[in-house]
Amino acid sequence: MKYCKQCLMPDTRPGITFHDDGVCSPCHNYEKQKITDWGNRTKEFEVICDKYRGKYGNGYDCAISVSGGKDSHFQVWYMKEVMGMNPVLLSVGNIDWTDTGRKNIANLSDTFSCDIISIMPNHHVARLLSKKAFIEIGSPTWYADALIYAYPYRMTMQLGLHLLVYGENVNYTYGGKYNIETASAKLQAKNDVVKPVWNQWLQDGQLTEKELESAKQPTLDECEKYGLEPIYLSYFVPWDSHRNYEQAKRWGFRHLSHEYTREGTIEQYNQIDSIGYLLNQYLKYPKFGHASATEMASRWIRSGIATRDEMILHVKKHDKILDQGIVDSFLDFTGMRPSEFWKTIDKWYNPKLFYQDKWGIWHEKFEVGVGIKQ
Repeated sequence: MKYCKQCLMPDTRPGITFHDDGVCSPCHNYEKQKITDWGNRTKEFEVICDKYRGKYGNGYDCAISVSGGKDSHFQVWYMKEVMGMNPVLLSVGNIDWTDTGRKNIANLSDTFSCDIISIMPNHHVARLLSKKAFIEIGSPTWYADALIYAYPYRMTMQLGLHLLVYGENVNYTYGGKYNIETASAKLQAKNDVVKPVWNQWLQDGQLTEKELESAKQPTLDECEKYGLEPIYLSYFVPWDSHRNYEQAKRWGFRHLSHEYTREGTIEQYNQIDSIGYLLNQYLKYPKFGHASATEMASRWIRSGIATRDEMILHVKKHDKILDQGIVDSFLDFTGMRPSEFWKTIDKWYNPKLFYQDKWGIWHEKFEVGVGIKQ
């Protein structure tokens, strides 16, 4: 286990690469923004928008995939106010909305005068798969993530639209297997967020293919045959999640602190529309030795609002904490008993990174910012 020399992201993040200078690809990619010809990228984007603006008369001319978060506010503002498009917003609802999340998604519509078309997850499927995916593959949000990736593609085509806008290319911005800067989001499904284990959920007969169909993303061939053009806005506009947050506040975006203070993270403005959803984020800690605090600290370091040394203590303190609200929400929804829950958590600890004492408590074998202790 080694850490990036510039931020606090370890090489245990799946798919991340490090350059010969010991700096991770996300840090290098962030720095590339400083030498990118954004004027030329803007012209490229204008050509794309001109192609679709007003194409369908007074109807929508593009779709934007949104959650209601800070980045969604930035995307909608840019597409409507800067590029002059008439977007429809596509979102996937939550099982356990926070009040703040509900207000933020409503604010998108109110502030920017946009229609929102949402899908509410099938509660029966969500309840079964939250527990099964947690136990079997360590990804309790598998079903929700599958819907998030599938629904905007499907609905954009059902509406007869062709331009679909996403925010950032997660693999390029934060590290992953497909670490190539590209405007096209056609290969987004291959970023390994939703593992291709569809048949696994059908084996015990509790679910049917029909119940899972809405969560299946259209194939690349289907999208190309239709003429769908999904793009990443981050290719055309400099991307910084904290800057997006600061701007989003000016358009009515609310942080979570006035409603709930999450343990285990260093901020209250990222992924705040659901508490239970964050169990998936926490599970990165036992698996890979990093979670939300590491990810946000690394973003702040890259953007220059904090130093690596300043953030080490914060990551040490917060990353290992599993918020009690996350546990309560998950147990209430799935019906799991606490003993079964914690036994499953134990299952996902990586013995190369942690050891368990005789009391069942796990301890780090590594030091944040340094690596495995000698």
